[in-house]
Amino acid sequence: MFIADACALLAFFGAGDSAMGSAGMNAMRGDVGVSPITVWELTRKAASGKLPPLPTSRGSFALHLVALGFRDLPLLWGDAEAANALPPHHRDPMDRMLIATALRGDLTVITSDSVFAAYGVRVVW
Repeated sequence: MFIADACALLAFFGAGDSAMGSAGMNAMRGDVGVSPITVWELTRKAASGKLPPLPTSRGSFALHLVALGFRDLPLLWGDAEAANALPPHHRDPMDRMLIATALRGDLTVITSDSVFAAYGVRVVW
């Protein structure tokens, strides 16, 4: 199973800064979960104008993800605690939450961010 980070979702929807490779696109069409922290990050940035409007179904980005078959991944207290205990390779708190979730669930992260691998997390792009 995979977990998509924000840049993966943006690239998949054609709004990202970098083109996703075929391995990443194939992964995005598989069993992919999305963390609530990623939905929060993207909708916050879209609402503030830092991103273009996100695709929606019935007015909701979250419902759009569901309609496309993405899974709603849990964000556990233990993930939050584990994110704080990670070495300081990555400073972005949202990415640290994804890394902790990926480590707990033995998930491969779909991301263009090479720093994820420093934590022993499998990545695909």
